Amino acid sequence: MSTNGDTVPVPTTPTPTSATAPEATPASAAASAPASAPATTAGPPAAPVHPVAEPVSPRRRWLSILSALMIVLGCVLVPVTAASFWARTTITDTDSYVGVVGPLASDPQVQAAVEQELTAKVMTELSKLDIMGSLTTALEQRGVSPALAQALALLQSPVQDRTEALVSRIVDRVVTSDAFANVWVSANRVAHTQLIRLLEGQTTVLTQQNSGQVVVDLNALSGAVRVALQDAGVPGASRLPDIGGTVVVGDGQRLSQAKTAYQLINGLPWVLLVVTVGLLVGGVLLARRRTRATLLTLGGVLVAALLTLVAVRVGGDYAISGIKPGNRGAAGSVVTAVTDRLRDILRVIGWLALAALVVTALTGSGPRASALRRSVGGTTSRAWGAAVAWRHTPLVAGAVALVAVVVLLAVDLPVWLAFALVVVTVVAGVLAWRSIRPADAVA
Repeated sequence: MSTNGDTVPVPTTPTPTSATAPEATPASAAASAPASAPATTAGPPAAPVHPVAEPVSPRRRWLSILSALMIVLGCVLVPVTAASFWARTTITDTDSYVGVVGPLASDPQVQAAVEQELTAKVMTELSKLDIMGSLTTALEQRGVSPALAQALALLQSPVQDRTEALVSRIVDRVVTSDAFANVWVSANRVAHTQLIRLLEGQTTVLTQQNSGQVVVDLNALSGAVRVALQDAGVPGASRLPDIGGTVVVGDGQRLSQAKTAYQLINGLPWVLLVVTVGLLVGGVLLARRRTRATLLTLGGVLVAALLTLVAVRVGGDYAISGIKPGNRGAAGSVVTAVTDRLRDILRVIGWLALAALVVTALTGSGPRASALRRSVGGTTSRAWGAAVAWRHTPLVAGAVALVAVVVLLAVDLPVWLAFALVVVTVVAGVLAWRSIRPADAVA
């Protein structure tokens, strides 16, 4: 605008900068925000990113299958190897066998069976002599009144009962003497020959005596029993023949059924040991996760030992179930004594496997071992709570399995209870394994 030819500047209103300024960036906006402004609420945390598993090559997959097969076969061969060493050191060696069953001469059940057998034999032979009948006839021939002869006849039954009680006491005295111990050892050497012949497949022994039963012949005690009866004044003792009593210690028909297993396990115990150890160690070395494979191998060996312990009891009961009740107690004592060494071998294997399993579980380098150590240590309340909560029960289930194994290895239980505890052990062990969360190791 001009006045009198002069130009006068006209003031202008400044244009707001917001109209022409470029859009502010989030960073500059955040920088220009007042310090007192409240912070923006963060969103939910992102889910943890798990590493993607590397693809398994076909060669690795076949090696894993081979590893599993070797471990399973090795666990199956563990009881076979134990039985092989037992058969070689106890069953086939006569001196070892006699050393095991010799002390049974003082076993109450064996003594009771022998006493019952010898007493029955003596009374049978005395009844054949018919001493009371001969006495009554002689008195009648000499003119004794019929009433007196009838009274003597009535005394026959009480006299027989008193005689049987006297004979039983005398036989018991003989059975508890050193003479019986010597006869028992000698007779068991003969019985061992029968046993080996049966296990080697020579079934002709089944038709030779006692309906194919393995017996301990007590004929050598005849002289000692006869002398003791004479000294006690038993009527007719001097006229007794040899008393050929026997005690059945095994059912030959059922023992002969075990000949195939016996011939298999008796052949090469050291070869079986090398093969078994090679399979187990090789299976672990071929595994992709060796700590896991070691735990599974030790668990398999432990379960195999426990199941075999139960099987030994079942087999012993089956071997004597066909024997008459009078001899079943003595036969059971013999079977128990003979299989004691096998049970000891299996218990040693079980204890070693259990100790190695616990050590490996607590010191292994795998994710499950790390998670287990975290649970056992209880480094935080959250970790301890997750360990003992019923939905995550590695410690509870592991403790149940551990207690069941210790009881099975330390105590002789009835067959049904032992088998039940084996099932509890397996179920609790699997539950403990499945309950351990490997992710907890890195949480």
